[in-house]
Amino acid sequence: MFDERAYLIIQKILERPFIEKNDLLRELKLTPRQLEYTLEKINSWLRANSCAPIIINNRDQFTIHDETKELLLKEISEGLTRKEYVLSSQERTKYIYFMLFLDPEYLSINHFLDALQVGKTTFMNDLKALNFILQGSHISIEYNRKKGYYLQGEEFQIRNLMLRMIIFELNGENKANLLDYFLRMNQMDDYESTKQIVLNHVRRYQIGFAENRLNEFIYSFIFLKERLGKTNEHPPVIHKLSSLKTKKEYQFAEELLQSYQCNDKDAASYLCVWILGLSNGDVDENNEDSEMIMNLVVNIRKRFESFSGIHFNNPSDVEKQLYQHFRSVFYRLYYNLPIVNPLYEKIKEEYGDLYSIVSETLKPIGAVFGREVPKEEVAFLTIHFASLAAKFYEKKITRKVALVVCPNGVGSSSMTYTVLKSIFPEFKFLFPIETKDIDHLEENYDIVFSTVPNIRLFYTKKPVYIVSPVMNSAEKYRLIRDVYTEVGNSLFRLPSVDEIAAIVGKYAIVKDMEPLKKTLYDYFVVNENISLENEQGPDLSEITSPGMIQLNKSAESWQEAISLSAQPLLKENRITTNYLEKMIENARKNGPYMVIMKDVAMPHARPSDGVNELSIGITVFRDPVLFGDTAENKPVKYVFCLAAMDQGRHLNALSQLLGLLENPEFYSVLDHSQDPMEIFRFICNNE
Repeated sequence: MFDERAYLIIQKILERPFIEKNDLLRELKLTPRQLEYTLEKINSWLRANSCAPIIINNRDQFTIHDETKELLLKEISEGLTRKEYVLSSQERTKYIYFMLFLDPEYLSINHFLDALQVGKTTFMNDLKALNFILQGSHISIEYNRKKGYYLQGEEFQIRNLMLRMIIFELNGENKANLLDYFLRMNQMDDYESTKQIVLNHVRRYQIGFAENRLNEFIYSFIFLKERLGKTNEHPPVIHKLSSLKTKKEYQFAEELLQSYQCNDKDAASYLCVWILGLSNGDVDENNEDSEMIMNLVVNIRKRFESFSGIHFNNPSDVEKQLYQHFRSVFYRLYYNLPIVNPLYEKIKEEYGDLYSIVSETLKPIGAVFGREVPKEEVAFLTIHFASLAAKFYEKKITRKVALVVCPNGVGSSSMTYTVLKSIFPEFKFLFPIETKDIDHLEENYDIVFSTVPNIRLFYTKKPVYIVSPVMNSAEKYRLIRDVYTEVGNSLFRLPSVDEIAAIVGKYAIVKDMEPLKKTLYDYFVVNENISLENEQGPDLSEITSPGMIQLNKSAESWQEAISLSAQPLLKENRITTNYLEKMIENARKNGPYMVIMKDVAMPHARPSDGVNELSIGITVFRDPVLFGDTAENKPVKYVFCLAAMDQGRHLNALSQLLGLLENPEFYSVLDHSQDPMEIFRFICNNE
């Protein structure tokens, strides 16, 4: 009988053509005995279905026959029958919540025991685990003789938790397996039949869903419509926008509910809100919200440029792409809808400096909604800005054509696309598409990269590689090895990091082996042309010096203040006079964009305007200088003149600077120091 562990092992083996036993043990945190036991169960099932078993060759790599791969892909895609699936303890807690969410007339302990196929003690332990999870959501499970077990709490919280669970499941290792299993066991509408009905309405009203967001909506709708039909209580958010019922999303929601004999206007309003929080924005739409959202997008773009020192050559195109994503962010923040970003930790780890800058960029947006922008949203936008700002190298001569399939929307697909281009510069990459578009693709291609395993990909008869939307160096290393082994130079062989680490450990004392391995992975896979990821740029202390720090200065105008702040950089030939003129010209054209926070300005221009060396000059004025020529001018006392050489190598230093600007002690040092060396020492000690 297959369980969750078996599913994970199958999926990992299918995702990579040459996965090694030790890699699998490490990734899934299994013991050799656990792997051996589960693999034997899988192979027994394969033999019973007249398929060749999965074997481990003399290189400790898993090998799998094409027919076996196809059968396993089909089973993972379609889900297994009840007799072949065993719920884990984590899945049982979710299953219990699903049952309670449907709000039946009566749920007794026997209903749960029959559904879960467990004993009373196991069920009570699962119930206790679920209650612990619910504590943070102010929801509890209550019991009385009339209704049996039921959920107690605010309806908004009950729905939000359900939606979060669905999104987590769809973005987890097992995808929709648990959801499909629950729908089947409870004789609810299945995914495929619901999808056809939803798609008919999607096409009619031209609702823009990314592939994964469409899946989230369909599964959410299947569960929501059951509860909407049984409770008259609705969250107190549906009246926030007076024009809600004029939106096409409302008409879409109303007709979709009517397809299921539901004519509740409040239910349609709630569903409309959920659609707004999941669907892509259309930059050409014209309603009372679109102008407000675009204004926020423009301010985000300008503020990001101010904080990052990155200038976009095509700001209007950048704003259009950001609008597509930020529109859903706006509605999620406005209606306090749940957001799930399973890649949050990975994004923050791989793009920490950029994440800090984007987080600072979004602070005024949080103020608009009366709370901080959730870290998951910050991470999503970090990916968008990384994609927009990255400058990757591409050779003119290409040998193979690669296709990127990504159902996660424009931001994630662009990031996957650009990262793959950076680590395989000799490949020609077609622009990313969604899974549904493969059959209509006219261009020829030799290899497929995808962020989601899907049986349709393997029907292309091309080499298929499943990649994470955000890859660390170790994952890139393994991907390069796998790709070149199968479709590249057969003589190509990346050195083994484990073997090198073992050799070093044999002749030297290594206090911590993991950082050594990570450094080796970085060395083997980081392309010298990648500016935004993984390679940490210089510290703040490395791009400034006591000679570039000026104290107790005065200026009559903002133009004079910028000119004065640039003098140390001009003196050391780090910038040209043209760069200074461009900084002043940009400020005059765009307003006081360089005022990044209270009392602080960071003037800068493009690298191509005359930067000779990455630098930051620091100037402290005796009296504040008004920046700007309009009523919006702002007083500035501290000017950090930035000269960046490219679009990303300075981000580590700027991330450190932002940390200092959040520290009141830094301002005290700036105000009271008589010697620039004191400030420089403070910077060195606080990096």
